[in-house]
Amino acid sequence: MTETVRIVDRPVAAAILHAALRLGYTPLQARIIAGRLSDADVAKLPALLSLQLSGLTPPDLLPDIDIACDAVVSAIRQELPILLISDFDADGASAHAVLKFAFRDYFGVPEQRIHSYIGHRLRDGYGVTETLTDRIIAEAPRPALIVTADQGSTDHERIARLRDHGFIIVVTDHHGVPASGPPPAAVACVNPVRDDSAFPDPYIAGVHVAWLLCCALRQRLIRDGDLPATTPKLGGLLDLVALGTMADCVNLARSTNNKAIIARGLAIMNSPLARPAWRALYVATNGKGPITAATLAFNFAPVINARGRLDSALGSVNLLMSDNAPAAEELAQHFVEHNTERKAVQSNMLHRSTKQAAQQVRDGAAAITIFDPEGHAGVHGICAARLAESFGRPVAYFSPKAEGEHITASLRTVHGFHVRDALAEIADRYPDDFTAWGGHAGAGGVTLKRDGLQRFAEAWASIAASALRDHRVGPEIVTDGALEVTPSFAVVEELAALEPFGRQWEHPVFRGHGRIEQVRPVGDGRHLKLVVKMDAMDYDAIWFGAVESSVCPVGVGQTVLMAYELDTNTFRDTTTLQLRIRYAN
Repeated sequence: MTETVRIVDRPVAAAILHAALRLGYTPLQARIIAGRLSDADVAKLPALLSLQLSGLTPPDLLPDIDIACDAVVSAIRQELPILLISDFDADGASAHAVLKFAFRDYFGVPEQRIHSYIGHRLRDGYGVTETLTDRIIAEAPRPALIVTADQGSTDHERIARLRDHGFIIVVTDHHGVPASGPPPAAVACVNPVRDDSAFPDPYIAGVHVAWLLCCALRQRLIRDGDLPATTPKLGGLLDLVALGTMADCVNLARSTNNKAIIARGLAIMNSPLARPAWRALYVATNGKGPITAATLAFNFAPVINARGRLDSALGSVNLLMSDNAPAAEELAQHFVEHNTERKAVQSNMLHRSTKQAAQQVRDGAAAITIFDPEGHAGVHGICAARLAESFGRPVAYFSPKAEGEHITASLRTVHGFHVRDALAEIADRYPDDFTAWGGHAGAGGVTLKRDGLQRFAEAWASIAASALRDHRVGPEIVTDGALEVTPSFAVVEELAALEPFGRQWEHPVFRGHGRIEQVRPVGDGRHLKLVVKMDAMDYDAIWFGAVESSVCPVGVGQTVLMAYELDTNTFRDTTTLQLRIRYAN
């Protein structure tokens, strides 16, 4: 690192603060809420804070939902084969499982008529790609219905090929739609971010869109007499929706649906009748305590994602759908091994790319473009996210595709910079350079012709410089200010009432000065256990990843400014209060 990490306080929206107090939240809770919303959100504050499923937005507001139902119901009645195509990440795998469960277990489609396709991250790349299209045309039965999940909005050319070969295509997605509109070769494009969408929540994940399609299908099939009125509702699949929602890092603050979906999904996962996948993942990742939103984000999702990063993601669907506990446990343990392999690849890639990033920062770049000749496409996104956090700038991480004619990248961003809008602008400038691209505000992916890299890098940096001209770029930790009460278990419970936390609805972080009383390395030596004195009281603390290049950042007797979370630690059946340090200097 060449820049000091800044510890900055969130601005507090006054109207939200007062409204939250009127709703009965404590002063601390109201302050946390007001740091994550703006005064423009005040009218819908009760809906944004509700965890009740009764407040979920119904599917009938989604664009093309009736057309999609017509196509699917017709295919079911004609006993056509149904092909499910999804992305290879946890959102895509969860959506795939939701669709397959719904068609098989709720709508009575025989499993032999359901065919699963997931593009291989390395061989195929993101979306309905040429190689995936070739494979479907070569081997899939037809005529058949194709339902995409978490992809398809930008894949008109491939969808047109599939249509011309006898397939009927329904797209379900949540990624950005081209300015030209949804793919006309699809009979329907169910996507809440379409310009003509009446759906009021553009922040839901791809798995949620797929689930809403299934909810609408159930209603249609019952109305038309194809299913009995007693057919169960699809709430039993919300654990899968919760996993995909949490894994895809969609906005939890301004969504009127996401927090409620996650809360219900967690309740299902923690119930005695939870599906075997959750227990298998819990054991394989050495889980402690109940399954929480943090468990999904930091334990389950990386393991599910690792499978799709390094191998076929169909195994992830098999795990999520497994009804056999021993088989699920074996799969989960195998995925943990994949995740360990992914971490080693990631470490090497970050070691190489950090030097490039630091040089670009020294040269004054507002955005970073990495080209890693030895990079692994399955780990691009994680590395881009780590670099964006470390350097406080948008990052595009490229490496060559296997055939050598193209390069592919994952893109991640910082506050104030919209990835998909930037990609759209660059693609408009240099259309001949682009093979495929897509994304949303926080992330994206792109495949370029190799000789387009320099043009992309210059445009990426130029657009970032313009978009971030009113922002102070660089690494920062955003906090909720000083904790004005004494840390305690009661405060932990007070904050936990605002769960689930996630992107844009982050776990509260506080700043404060403390004196380092004790420090010792733990684990592999990169983590520190500390005793910190604040206001004449000693607190146990943990700082993960504190030691870089064998350099300990703090010493005994030093007074530091910290950014920290309140946490608890259970060891040998004893639970103690603990500070989780995010940064100190």
